[in-house]
Amino acid sequence: MPNQRKVNFQGQMVDAEVVEFETDKEQWSTYILHDGTQLRVKAVVTEVARLEGVHAPNGGPVYMVQASQILHVNAPETLRKVSQ
Repeated sequence: MPNQRKVNFQGQMVDAEVVEFETDKEQWSTYILHDGTQLRVKAVVTEVARLEGVHAPNGGPVYMVQASQILHVNAPETLRKVSQ
């Protein structure tokens, strides 16, 4: 039996089916800030739900994704607090 639940989509509660998934690849996005800091960010998907009766303009299904954000900061020495 599918896992059903209600989700808030554009201010309306709609039915959604939670869709099981397997991770294929999780990659880091890297950003260099102007202060010399390097940020690495990765989204880790925890749940995917397909909205029932809701479709994109091209006719495709609409999904809601829940994810956790993982952040790694590599700051230059000039921005680091000196430990005592």
